[in-house]
Amino acid sequence: MKYVRDISFKDFVDSQHKAVDEDLAELRCSNESESVPLIFTETEEILGLLIDLTHPAKILEIGTAHGYSALFFAKKLPDARITTIERNPVMVEAARAEFTSRKEGERIDFRTGDAAEILDELVSELKYAVESEKYDFVFIDAAKSHYREFFEAAEKICTKDALIVCDNILLSGWIVEAEGKDAKRHRTSIKYMKQFLGYLHSRDDLEVSILTGADGLAIIRFINE
Repeated sequence: MKYVRDISFKDFVDSQHKAVDEDLAELRCSNESESVPLIFTETEEILGLLIDLTHPAKILEIGTAHGYSALFFAKKLPDARITTIERNPVMVEAARAEFTSRKEGERIDFRTGDAAEILDELVSELKYAVESEKYDFVFIDAAKSHYREFFEAAEKICTKDALIVCDNILLSGWIVEAEGKDAKRHRTSIKYMKQFLGYLHSRDDLEVSILTGADGLAIIRFINE
């Protein structure tokens, strides 16, 4: 079965979307007009529901792009602290400009460089941290072939009740059926994403929910006995 995204359905969902505020709505429009990677409106709705239900105090985001989702978290949760990681120099420059021009940026710890190295630094920083100092929500939206590496590092600095959400797990549908030049170009990401999903489901200490909305989400929580 070939995965085909129904454009009319997406347009309908987009038309029902209500931004947190006008500032974020304008930022989405500008990012979309410039073809900047950002979360789908469907993904934003799901993330909004999850954080409304869990009220995280510390959020870790791996993959900043131009800063849209970090600002979304900051606007939705006025008391939360957000750490976001980005290595692409062009993205870093754009995101830093967005953060410095808004008051929400004061609560965003923007770390730039290789995500694996920065995660190692965070693991060291939080080695002796109490639960309240750890992250209780993680959003992974970076290099798809490194999701397992990111996840394994993130779980070391999470609270026992944390949620970890991984975006784009369907990889434009290639996770089901990889055809065409684009799929071949991303075959490494496809291979590692399949392995990552298999790894998640092999662990008895995790509860994993796979959603097919937008480009797919994995929502993961720890089973505490």
